[in-house]
Amino acid sequence: MRSRQTVSNSANTICGIAHQISESAGITYLDDVQLSDGLLSGSIKTAAVVACSDMGAWVPFVCSSPNVQLFLFQNFGHHFDTAGVVETLVRARIENVVVYGHSDCEYTKFLAKSEQCLSTDKEERRRLYEGALQSDSEAVWKTVGQYNVLNELKKMLADPVVAPLTASGRLCIHGWFYDATIRQLEVFDPEQRAFMVVKK
Repeated sequence: MRSRQTVSNSANTICGIAHQISESAGITYLDDVQLSDGLLSGSIKTAAVVACSDMGAWVPFVCSSPNVQLFLFQNFGHHFDTAGVVETLVRARIENVVVYGHSDCEYTKFLAKSEQCLSTDKEERRRLYEGALQSDSEAVWKTVGQYNVLNELKKMLADPVVAPLTASGRLCIHGWFYDATIRQLEVFDPEQRAFMVVKK
């Protein structure tokens, strides 16, 4: 019973942040095929993917052509504000940036177990992490991973450098989540306010 309650609570948490960021014009739907096709055709001039270092070989190449401007950043937790990501967004006039999370993320589990994180982090996220640790349910950990992607998009929308770019329509931002267990990519759809399975 407690596990079911935890799943329900975590679903409500992700629904809340999904509703918040869906109101922004900067958040749009773009899947891997659309991005690859756009880069190859030239309809998308530049793009960046910010993925978690923990993904390793799980990061599929969106477009391997040497003729396209595709920047790939990997850091623990897929943070947009590290390793020169923001500077590159501005300097290279990036049009689309994807925050790419994944299931079974060891870094997320490390954060969840960190007493410092649980005591100082935002209350909503702290509760989500506590629920995941208590239930250790795959479904709840997946929700945590998707929440972290959306939270990063939310932070981007509030960033003093990135916010004007999204507000002016110069930059669109997207959320991806890879479920490694079933090898399935899910893309955040602001109209549905949820991650949707990409059908090939």
